[in-house]
Amino acid sequence: MGRKGLIILALLVAGLGTAYFIQQERARPQSLPATANRESLLPELQGALKGLTALDIRSPGLPEIRLERQGDGWVIPAKAGYPAADPTVAGLLRALADARKVEAKTANPELHGRVGLAEKGAPEEQGTRLKLERGDGEPLELLVGKPAQQGKGQLVRLYGDNQVWLIDQALLIPASELGWLDRRVVAIPFASVRQVEVVYPSGNTLTVFRDSADEPNLRVKQLPKGRRLAYEAAANGMATLFAGLDFADNAPLAQVQFKGKPALRFSLSTFDGGELKGEVYQQGEQPWLVLKGRDRLDDAKVPGKMDWAYRLESFQYQALAKKLEDVLAAK
Repeated sequence: MGRKGLIILALLVAGLGTAYFIQQERARPQSLPATANRESLLPELQGALKGLTALDIRSPGLPEIRLERQGDGWVIPAKAGYPAADPTVAGLLRALADARKVEAKTANPELHGRVGLAEKGAPEEQGTRLKLERGDGEPLELLVGKPAQQGKGQLVRLYGDNQVWLIDQALLIPASELGWLDRRVVAIPFASVRQVEVVYPSGNTLTVFRDSADEPNLRVKQLPKGRRLAYEAAANGMATLFAGLDFADNAPLAQVQFKGKPALRFSLSTFDGGELKGEVYQQGEQPWLVLKGRDRLDDAKVPGKMDWAYRLESFQYQALAKKLEDVLAAK
């Protein structure tokens, strides 16, 4: 091929490359401008979160979860109206209200499964459906798919709209009912605990205490002469348990039929005069805690309710159900 032919061929290749590049750029979804100018995903939520009355969550292959507003908080009707965790609900609603569209993705329904936004198919292909009720207003519905591959964000699409959007918010949506509940039972800081006493049906009692908040470790009232603790902090676990005691499950006390006497009774007292009493029952080889009374302890320190039973994890029960020999050094 002559020089002239090579030049023509080179120009032709360059022209084809340029045309292909332009075509690809036109077909590629364009990123939207800076956050301040990006379009809101749900403009109806702007300044209107207090107008929401209910939230339905449908995760693939799992039971539907419904939350309803009650006063200033949220409850779960299927759990006899037990309170939902305010930070979890507020975090999701705030993220939805703040969400802005970053980039348009596919609008092809056949590709929805690849980004977890299909309405049918395998569970991993389907999106989590959110329905936000607004009293007498039209509900807002959307499907939530996979998180962004890089950085913060989530793939979503409005229900009934094939267009997929990458938004600038990560939406944290617990898949189980338990994940939405306010699981706190007791939250009494260890530093404020003066004494914990456990009494068993046999009458055996273990009392751990300290005289001053400056003492780092609890002592044992029933310590036999000539014996010592296994280690200095051996008795502390009976009190640190109550610094952040969350339940594994719960049920209205009226619906639970405990048989026989409790496995133990406990009492806790604080340096500022607070008192907490409770019992633990064994039901189906699982420990259930019942709060029996409190005095000078506010809801922040005892979020649990007296008319509910709370299932504990085994390790939580074991931390409380200590016998004297459990905390003593071997002879």
